[in-house]
Amino acid sequence: MTTSHAAAAYVWAVLDVRGLSRSYGDHVVVDDVSFHVDPGAMLALLGPNGCGKSTTLKVLSGAIAPSGGTFTVDSSPAGSDRARRATGYVPDTRGVFPRLTGGEHLELAARLHHAEGWEPRAAALIERLALDEVAGLPAAAYSHGQSRRLSMAMALVAQPPLLLVDEPFDGVDPEGVDTITELLVEERDRGAAIVLTTHLLDAAAIADDVAVFRHHGLAGPYPTGDLVAEHGSLRQAWSALAGRDAGPSPAT
Repeated sequence: MTTSHAAAAYVWAVLDVRGLSRSYGDHVVVDDVSFHVDPGAMLALLGPNGCGKSTTLKVLSGAIAPSGGTFTVDSSPAGSDRARRATGYVPDTRGVFPRLTGGEHLELAARLHHAEGWEPRAAALIERLALDEVAGLPAAAYSHGQSRRLSMAMALVAQPPLLLVDEPFDGVDPEGVDTITELLVEERDRGAAIVLTTHLLDAAAIADDVAVFRHHGLAGPYPTGDLVAEHGSLRQAWSALAGRDAGPSPAT
């Protein structure tokens, strides 16, 4: 299925996922998931805790291997150096090294991606993400929210073609949520393909398309506007696609 911000026709995908699965022994976490994300498009993956969202992004980032299926990143096979360099990843954990400073984290990310002329970009991200006062401190001194913002800056500093962003708003104050949202929209407008997971449905509304995990498989992607028009809100769409009449759902 296609998610596209700039054009309705599928021509070329930055991320092309086919039949992806991941199991731990007999426990299936992700089951036969397929989708693709075009340049300049954002896909939001929704679903309850434990449904496979974070595992999917870990596989796509190269952090863990798939149990089945395959994917390409920027036309390069999964696991290749080119695919890894083309991917910016914000994990659902702190994702930082305690002894490195904020500035050193950004330099490390830029060099791993073979980025050139990254210094002005790093300085701008440090300022926009309100990391100015702690950029010279080791990450062990960072709050949870500061660590999340630093992880975002690391993913963005090299401006890769693909961004995998797992719960970027977790523990971040409202101003930080606004800034991260703005940065994601800017990256999409730049032409990046973005896959976002979040429990904040207001934030998910910026995505062009939405897919919902159900029984470790995927319903969708569907155009976000179509879901809202049909169900009245993303909350109601989430409940319908996840097969829930009531009960816990992502925050609105």
